Amino acid sequence: MQPGAATSSLRDPLRNADFTVLVAVQCVTNVCVWVFVVAVQWTLTVSGESSTVIASVQTALAIPFLLFALPMGVWGERGAGPVLMRGALLVLASAAVAAAVLASTGDVPPWLMLATVGAVGAGLSTITIAWQSLMPHIVGRPLAGTAAILDGASYNGARAIGPIIGGALLTATTSEALFLALGVVFAVLVVPLRSRRRVGSAMPRSSERMLPALAAATRFVWNSAWTRRLLYRLSVFGMPSSCLWALLPVIAYERLGLSSSQFGLMFGLVGFGAVVGTVAVMPIRRRITQNAFICAGSLAYAAVLAAVATVSNVVVVAVLMAVVGASWVGVQSSWMMAAHGALPTWIRARTIALMLLVFQGCQAVGSIVWGALADLFSLELAFGTASVVMVGAGIGALVHGIVPAETIAPTLDAAGTRTAIPLAPVVEESAPVRVTVIYQLRPGGHASFRALRRDLARARRRLGARRWTAEVGTDRVIERFDFRDVAEYRRYLSTRLTDPEKCLLDRIWVDTCAERPMSRLSNR
Repeated sequence: MQPGAATSSLRDPLRNADFTVLVAVQCVTNVCVWVFVVAVQWTLTVSGESSTVIASVQTALAIPFLLFALPMGVWGERGAGPVLMRGALLVLASAAVAAAVLASTGDVPPWLMLATVGAVGAGLSTITIAWQSLMPHIVGRPLAGTAAILDGASYNGARAIGPIIGGALLTATTSEALFLALGVVFAVLVVPLRSRRRVGSAMPRSSERMLPALAAATRFVWNSAWTRRLLYRLSVFGMPSSCLWALLPVIAYERLGLSSSQFGLMFGLVGFGAVVGTVAVMPIRRRITQNAFICAGSLAYAAVLAAVATVSNVVVVAVLMAVVGASWVGVQSSWMMAAHGALPTWIRARTIALMLLVFQGCQAVGSIVWGALADLFSLELAFGTASVVMVGAGIGALVHGIVPAETIAPTLDAAGTRTAIPLAPVVEESAPVRVTVIYQLRPGGHASFRALRRDLARARRRLGARRWTAEVGTDRVIERFDFRDVAEYRRYLSTRLTDPEKCLLDRIWVDTCAERPMSRLSNR
């Protein structure tokens, strides 16, 4: 496909009632989260806290992603998405009520308010990952990329509305009343989720235990060059982009002299730009490659970072916020479109959880780094450094890119398709197992096998093999690879072998073998 293309209409996923209800719940949840975050940030700013403390709000919001992303991804693959979403909303409600109690006591230590932000981050990370695991099964894989764009627009629409509402309410009422109202809204959102509790009931369910499932995700990523490249590109964008989110309150208060409502409006312009940008950039996305699109978005973001620390005109900064919002959503949605389009079903939720973990980790670390740099030196140096790093991220995306996903694909080998190398029969024993495949080489096959050896090793490990060896002789090759148990081996046979791996096995047979390879299964 043209890497940047989005072939379906933005309206198509909205014809699905379950998707429409759940994305609306997501949007309202995110609005309330941003109201909460802005209220805490502004409270700390006007109370005279340092740039490092204010930037730590973003860190506190991001840290739970590091702790809960992968476990929640595993639970999402078990079909627990609706339950996780309801539980997350109750956690969010409890955190908001706790913040209201703290605010009512008067002089509250910053770390206590940051703890409530951490609790909100825990709820947000859970509901986000649960939703990502459900979304492709609700709309179907052909619409998953478009649904991801709409989901990004919903998130960034919340980022537009939330700060505006937060700033206005901070002006009109007390912070404790605001936090309490948020707690009520979070609790009420459980109701529409209960009416959709059967959503995702037909999705494939993983039976893997937690630790083996996490180990399988690690092996997959380590042996998938495309996935590693995607995570790297995502991280080098996430680190410099966090500078704006961390230090915008300082810019608004110290340089622009904005009130709480004006700050909310300024923050909201980022989300406004993201929502408008979702529609506005679609023609561009269709005409250029995904890599070029990510590069353009990154360079636009870098230009805003370079300008925002030196410009003191409120109107100019407002325009810059809208530009950065469009850049943000364009690049962010590209990661999710690529992941939903390329990753196989059995590992998709865990890998997307890992993407969120890496990105939020970069946001958490970046917020502390940029806040400390601003305290030790200046805002100008912090923003300027972030801008330079972002330029490098954009150029790297253009040169090295994230597409195509040559070695992985989501589609299982079609029923009845010839599998070149016969697979060993499944035994009933529960002990660890070893698969041995013997290839009789044809003349010239020795060199051909060596050329494909690395790809074969990565494919086996990517799909769950724990140990892989190949003894290459003059006339034959003995390949051995191990699985933790028979259940893991069954998953390898039934749910993990996709077209690219089977094409590789076909190629090995055609290019290297004099006869049909022989395989056997034994206890290790």
